[in-house]
Amino acid sequence: MQRITKPLRHIPERFILYSGFYRVHILLARCVHFIYNSLGDSMKLTFIADTHYYSKTLGTAGKAYALRAGSDQKCLAETAEIIDAAFEKIAGSDTDAVFILGDVSNDGEMVSHLEFREKLYALKKKKPVYLITATHDWCCDENPRRFAGDQTFHDVPVMKSSELPEFYKDFGPAQAADSFITEIGTICYTVNLSDKIRVLCLNDDKNENDHAGFTPDCRKWIVAQLEKAKADGALMIGIEHHLLIPHISPLITGGSTCVENREEVAAFFADNGLKYMFVGHSHIQDTDYFISPAGNRITEVNVGSLCGYPAPIVQVTVNADQTLTYHVEHLESFILNGREIDAQRFLAKHACDLIFNLTECRSRQDFEERATALQLNGAELGKYWFVLKPLIKKIDTALVWDVYKLLRALGLAKGVSKADAMQFRYKSLREMIGEVWLSILDGALHPHTRDSAYYRVVMCAMRAPSRIMKNSSGLRELTIAADNILTGGEIDNQFAII
Repeated sequence: MQRITKPLRHIPERFILYSGFYRVHILLARCVHFIYNSLGDSMKLTFIADTHYYSKTLGTAGKAYALRAGSDQKCLAETAEIIDAAFEKIAGSDTDAVFILGDVSNDGEMVSHLEFREKLYALKKKKPVYLITATHDWCCDENPRRFAGDQTFHDVPVMKSSELPEFYKDFGPAQAADSFITEIGTICYTVNLSDKIRVLCLNDDKNENDHAGFTPDCRKWIVAQLEKAKADGALMIGIEHHLLIPHISPLITGGSTCVENREEVAAFFADNGLKYMFVGHSHIQDTDYFISPAGNRITEVNVGSLCGYPAPIVQVTVNADQTLTYHVEHLESFILNGREIDAQRFLAKHACDLIFNLTECRSRQDFEERATALQLNGAELGKYWFVLKPLIKKIDTALVWDVYKLLRALGLAKGVSKADAMQFRYKSLREMIGEVWLSILDGALHPHTRDSAYYRVVMCAMRAPSRIMKNSSGLRELTIAADNILTGGEIDNQFAII
């Protein structure tokens, strides 16, 4: 097998420089993980999210597919190979059970579900597998697609929401200790992993207002499950697809990324005794917590997409004292067209291309097409092409030093010395943007301290808009988000005891 050794375009250099550090970090995490295992009875669980399996029969070539694939942080054509490699890794691990946190198919296509289920059956021969479904599994936007040449077709058979429990019955519903069928026919269920460890597997696709959340009847069922676990002295761990709380910042993971009335729902779970929730949806790896007005805490682990950078596999040990020890592993490689591919570099490039495909546009038509593929109003934005063209070209070619000089000239470089900026004199703006983008996705795999020159330079740029528009709360929130992106936030997103 031939391994890719040449750096790919659009990958920030720090990604390559820190790859050795990443492997050392994971090794240390595994050592600590082993120590905790030896202290008493424990159970090991694996969590993955947002596999978004895409059948190659839906098209993997042509302009239409290229626009679709280039507008997504996750991969499409490569999902089968990535999932195969991840499942092989999981099957060879010492985990006791695997949980998949929804959006298992790309967009609910019947053929994608059928192919993915075969892979689940293969994994199930080695490990127990439990999953929940989510909106992409029944194509809630009614926009299934296949691609051929320059054309996109919408004649793809899709799975109905009410069909999902039966279709995936061997991966949780058939093993459930108790279950609840939602108003759209999906299923919530409880699985008893042992006398003392249970998992509450929730489908949150709809509440009474047709938003992500839970109907009153579903809440009654949830409360009953939590009360039973408490009475039996068992730890209950929750999983659902949508977030209970915004991770990093509401600017990034607010709105429909969370359940409706998110604080009320988070308080509902916390006040009823649920301490841990694992979610997907955002494609971001991050851990945060919420404290209810009554003073009860729930910690939420947001698991990133398996088929997008950084392909996280979250390994959890349930400790004897009912705390959780988690560490995040990342897929290292997969086989594509007979070649062994460095997964992290491949996925990092794909993620960065999502941003830089726009900056590489050299015609109005290309810009409008790519903007539309990103679900922006390409035709409207195209009217401003004469202004945008030099701007995006500058983003594609400028150095960090150029930006610093501009901010200094405008009186907006407060807090950054010339010596700080000189450290990045020859660093491209494009590379630094890519680094920040990857840090959003991987939960600051390579964090920066607040006393570092890198932190000061990036924060200077992020604070500039709020210094111009001082009364904008949204822009002030941007600086808070930037701090969390660079530092990783309060909880270590790669390894922690929660």
